[in-house]
Amino acid sequence: MSIRQPIIWATLLYITGILLGNLFSSIIFLYISVALLATGTILRKKTHIADALLFSFWITLGMARIAVDDPQHNNTCYEAVYQKAQEQNQKLRERLQNTGLDNEALSISSALLLGQKSELNRETRKSYAQVGASHLLALSGMHLGILYGLMYLLFIRRIRFSEWKWFWLPPILLTIWGYAFIAGMPVSLVRASIMFSLATIATLAQADTPPMHILSLSALIILLFTPNALFQIGFQLSFIAVFFILALYIPIRERLGLRNKIVNLLVLSAVAQLGTAPLSIYYFHSLPLLGALVSIILIPLTTIIIYLGLLVLFIPLGCTTWLLGTAISIQEWIVRMTGSLPYTTITDLYPTWWQVLLVYMLLLCIIAKSHIKWSREDFNL
Repeated sequence: MSIRQPIIWATLLYITGILLGNLFSSIIFLYISVALLATGTILRKKTHIADALLFSFWITLGMARIAVDDPQHNNTCYEAVYQKAQEQNQKLRERLQNTGLDNEALSISSALLLGQKSELNRETRKSYAQVGASHLLALSGMHLGILYGLMYLLFIRRIRFSEWKWFWLPPILLTIWGYAFIAGMPVSLVRASIMFSLATIATLAQADTPPMHILSLSALIILLFTPNALFQIGFQLSFIAVFFILALYIPIRERLGLRNKIVNLLVLSAVAQLGTAPLSIYYFHSLPLLGALVSIILIPLTTIIIYLGLLVLFIPLGCTTWLLGTAISIQEWIVRMTGSLPYTTITDLYPTWWQVLLVYMLLLCIIAKSHIKWSREDFNL
């Protein structure tokens, strides 16, 4: 037996191990995982036994990592980088403050560009939550994706077949990780940076790497270093959103031949909201009903705000500051106006964890059945 899609299996088994280790924590699993790896290496020619040992290795490794991980004392190297990132993040916040933006525009631009949400007032947070746009105020893969999209249009797609393409890799990676650094190195951006870095390398190497493998590998890398990230809300929501986009949006777009950008954005937003809705209801006890529709306007507007914000940070000009403040005012007006409409949010929802799990199992069954059906139709064609 040969294991198909080993990266995905390794990630799933490792996550299972972390969950089990959270219930049965013991350092002994570290020694068991080493023994399993050594035995599997010796018996590698006996594929059935070796595969079973490899499966057991990833589970016990996850159990061992969560047992020896101390969230209060993370990796010293990462702590040093994180501290420097926070210092730089604060300096850029001060630079943004010196541009003359008013309080509301300053707080929103700080959240969108630098991930600093502490100065957002309660009314602003509530308005964005009511329309399902809270993710815009939390730095995530979408924000880095906006920057990466510009790089792809300007550089990556033009040099991917060039003999000098690998000379462009260091500045591209520096831009990706530089943005994560100045934003304070939040887990969501670290995850996105790993994904976009792997995607860039695969693009330049002209490798036909499935996006789901890139997502799995980025999750595995993060959890190997910080297994407790699995229990963070941001980690869960960001990975689930990307998973549903890869599992549903891309196949739907390809099968229906969607070309209209507005329709694409609507379907993308709807799929992401479908994937994150059960967890959002579990943590925040509410369900916004207009999230997908409002995203058609807010995501392009957020793109403009991020580009203008970066110009204001590094090339401060009076006109760009005024344009940034105007764009933020327009976005805030749209959010408040939409949030004031009746019946835009269902509140007081309190599902249990097993109900959320059942919903996700149902969604996964629907996705699996859809993929099987589409594969049969393509085969018949």
